[in-house]
Order: sequence, then C-alpha cells, then structure tokens
Amino acid sequence: MGKESSGFSVWKIILPTLIGIGVVGYMFMREFDFGDLQQVSITGTSLIWIFVAFCFMLGRDAGFVIRYRYLTEKRLSRKQCIKVTLLAEFGTAITPSSVGGSSMAVLFLAKENIPVGRSTAIVFVTLLLDEMFFIVTFPILLLFIPFHTLFSDTSALGSGVLILFTAAYLIKMLMCTFLIVGLFFRPQSIRWLLIKVFRLPFLRRWHKAAAKAGDDIITSSKEIKGKKAKFWFPLITSTILSWCSRYLVVNAIFMAFFPVYDNLLIFARQFVMWIVMVVSPTPGGSGFSEFIFKEYLSEFIPLTGVVPLVILLWRLLTYYNYLFVGALIVPRWVKDSFGRKKAS
Repeated sequence: MGKESSGFSVWKIILPTLIGIGVVGYMFMREFDFGDLQQVSITGTSLIWIFVAFCFMLGRDAGFVIRYRYLTEKRLSRKQCIKVTLLAEFGTAITPSSVGGSSMAVLFLAKENIPVGRSTAIVFVTLLLDEMFFIVTFPILLLFIPFHTLFSDTSALGSGVLILFTAAYLIKMLMCTFLIVGLFFRPQSIRWLLIKVFRLPFLRRWHKAAAKAGDDIITSSKEIKGKKAKFWFPLITSTILSWCSRYLVVNAIFMAFFPVYDNLLIFARQFVMWIVMVVSPTPGGSGFSEFIFKEYLSEFIPLTGVVPLVILLWRLLTYYNYLFVGALIVPRWVKDSFGRKKAS
C-alpha cells in the first residue's frame, strides 16, 4: 500500500479506544452506583430523546457533507462527500486534538479527483469557518450567560478551565487572523513571514514544511478570491448546523434521563469544553475528554452515580462510532485509492 497508507495502523484505532475506555472504566469502578441507576427510569420519552441525540449526531455530519458539496462546487457527489466526511472524522479521532483531521482531508479529497490546489483551498476554508464559529459564538453566548456562571469555580478544575480556555481562544484568534490575511489580502506576506520565522535556529527543521504551507496559502487565495455571498452563505449555515448539532447531543442525552432546566448553559459549557480540548495531546482527546466532561458538566447530572454511564453514551455517539466506521471503510478506501495508483 506504500508509505501514504502506512499512517492507518490498527494501533491508531486501538490506542485511543483503550485510553478512553480505560478512563471511563476507572470512573465506573470509583463512582458508578447501582442504587442511583435504579432511580433512573427508562421510558418512552427517554428513548425518544436518545433518538434525538442520534439525529443531532447525524446533523453534525450533515453539516460537513453540505460544506464539502458546496466547496467542491458539486463536483463531488453526495456519496463522495459522505465518504470524505467520515474519513476526515476518523482522521480527527486518531490524531491529537491539536492536529485534527484537516491535514488528512487534502489527501482524501485528492483521491476523489479534486485537484491538490483546490483540495488545499477547501481545507483552509473549512479551518477558517470552524475557527470563526468559535471566535464569534463566544461573545454571543456572553450576552445571555454571566461570565462567572460559564466559568464556575464549583468544579474540581476551578480556574484552570478559564486559563486553558483563554490560551486556546487566543490561539484560535491568531489562527483566524493568519488565515483571513493570507486567504483574502496578503498571501505573499504570510508566506514571507512563515519563511522568516522558520529560519530561526530552533524551528529550522520545519523550514521546508513552512515554505510549502506558504505556497499552499497563495494557491488557496487564488482559488477563493472574488467568491460572492451566495458561495459563503451555505458554508456558514452548514458550519453552524454541524457545531450546534455536536453540542446538542449532550443536551438530548441529559433530557433522556433527568429534567434539564438550563439547556443554554449546558450548551455553552460544552462550547468552552471543546475549545479547552484543543490542548489535549491524546488521539481524539481520549481520556482528557472524559475527564473534563466529568469535572465540568457532571454538576448538571442529579445522580452522581450515573455520570460514567452518561459519559460512555456520549462518547459512543460522538467518538467511538467514528473509530468503528473508520475501521470498516478505511481499509477498503486505502485499497481502492492506492491500489488504482499501483495498477496505473
């Protein structure tokens, strides 16, 4: 299969699964309480809300599918867009949160016969849309939720969440500025800056990669400059659909088991949680995600003994499903994509 496919090893699926399941298993041993579980009644309403959570998970993917469809100007079929979306989500699940699956998306799109220049532009635009969602949404949430409520000190993490959030948010603002200037105004200046910065002695080993990133910015800028509002509108709306659906999965899971009195605060807490997860060094945030969920959202769960069960259900719907789907589709994708190359 060659070097290109060598990145998809079985251990990249097994390792994050073991980490995540290990953390949840530890929570079960320490905190799971059958007495609390007996107080949870599974009714028809519960099943309806679990189904709603599943629909929100599909909404998350639907937003990305729509985005790829419009970014490729419908050169990719819906089936191809679904495949690229699932592959990209799988890539995100097996790489550290700080890396994500964006870098792999260039390869996935290229193998669907999208030119490399266009593929690179698509990845930069999706990255910009995602980062802009975070940058813009936070001040909007603060209009409705007091700052001290969003960053409550009642959790074990205390002020650590605020410190991590501030650092991650500033990084996202810097990245947005970099992408906006590079894609719409001065791509040559961004390339020059990258080359200069990566000539510093402790960064010199990445100089060639930085120069290529600068070239990619210039190519991407040519691809998207001059696009009208009708090009951006479906991309922005699909981005909002995807991220809001991602957060609302938890709201629906909570409502399946107990009354929820402040859905907006739970939504906003997840917003903070996802930004903080950027600093996670583990694949797909495994282990770290489960821990921060428990410390930051468990106060909304009235029965502490069922917190591990809720976390497990959340990760099954939003993370382990992509590992499972990826394990099914990646081997065939590698065989079809790289096999064709060998045969030609």
